Amino acid sequence: MKGKTVVITGGNDGIGFQTALELARMGANIVIVSRNEQKAKNAVEGIKSSTGNNNIQYDVADLASQQSIRKAAEQIRSKVDKIDVLLNNAGGSFQKFQLTEDGLELTIATNHFAYFLLTGLLLDLLKKPDSARIVNVSSHSHYRGKIDFESFTKSKSYFIMKAYEQSKLANVLFTFELADKLKNSNVAANCLHPGMVKTKLGNKAGGYSAVFWTLVSSAFGISVEKGAQTSVYLASSLEMKGVTGKYFAKCKPVKVNPLANDIVLRKKLWEESEKYSEFHYPV
Repeated sequence: MKGKTVVITGGNDGIGFQTALELARMGANIVIVSRNEQKAKNAVEGIKSSTGNNNIQYDVADLASQQSIRKAAEQIRSKVDKIDVLLNNAGGSFQKFQLTEDGLELTIATNHFAYFLLTGLLLDLLKKPDSARIVNVSSHSHYRGKIDFESFTKSKSYFIMKAYEQSKLANVLFTFELADKLKNSNVAANCLHPGMVKTKLGNKAGGYSAVFWTLVSSAFGISVEKGAQTSVYLASSLEMKGVTGKYFAKCKPVKVNPLANDIVLRKKLWEESEKYSEFHYPV
């Protein structure tokens, strides 16, 4: 990974931070995308001091805001001339139905549309190296997910887990469709389940959901070191060269929710994603 450029969303904390740390140890040039500038600065300094790698930078973005994502993409473009790995890692779950400034439900905006838009905006930089990788962090929650397009913009018996499961299925659908569109290029796209990790992900929900997440993840969750293993593997392993359109858990390809292989659903999600992001993909 020495000399390769890696962009990681949510790289200031949890799995994202651990992934950035381990890839930095391998010599990668890291760009962290974080919503909180102070946390980003702390993460950059922590990685530098732990690894001795000074090629660590950050950009600030609220990934629930498409305007902010566009601004972050421009900031990244001013820093790097190519991207070897884009790791869409940041995500969240939210107790109550909320609309973003773009009129999208907050969970699907943060967990899916941010992946879709940022990847598209940076795709030309991913096409510059001889070989590049897009790694999308999904979850086994996608097995219970269903896509309800109306729920992207309307409150329909909103439930936190239903919204989260839908967003994680959207990650897999997006990855598979993207991999298909890029099959004749130098860019591979894969997604993964990190495991139930002891992170602050569920705490963003607030209320009883945050308490439940804390109790369950504390009792059954794995360490962030273990949770980052598959992300690090997909980003760096020579075994992954030429592998695309797969879903991984514990560094192994595994079966997905059958809906993820529904080509009609994949294409419909792509069309809706282009419409709501007002962005036409350069593929």
